[in-house]
Amino acid sequence: MTSCPAGEGKPLRRRSGVAYRDAMDPSAVWRDKNHRWRIEAYRVPDLRFAIFATNGTTESAPLWLFGMSALARWLMTHAISLDDLETD
Repeated sequence: MTSCPAGEGKPLRRRSGVAYRDAMDPSAVWRDKNHRWRIEAYRVPDLRFAIFATNGTTESAPLWLFGMSALARWLMTHAISLDDLETD
């Protein structure tokens, strides 16, 4: 265990170099140009992506994809190119 860098007094448990507190913070977020989908990337021991369908102020539950090949397949089946994505 290591101390919290901000000095909050609570130790952090570490596994594979990722703090549990930081494990669910996305490292990157994209939206398609029509803002129908939001994609979040997570750097955990394996690379994961959470896909959310968005409709105005509501969102779906996440669809979890594991790895780049799964994301590439999902983008192809929804006819979304990399040029259609913008950072959020």
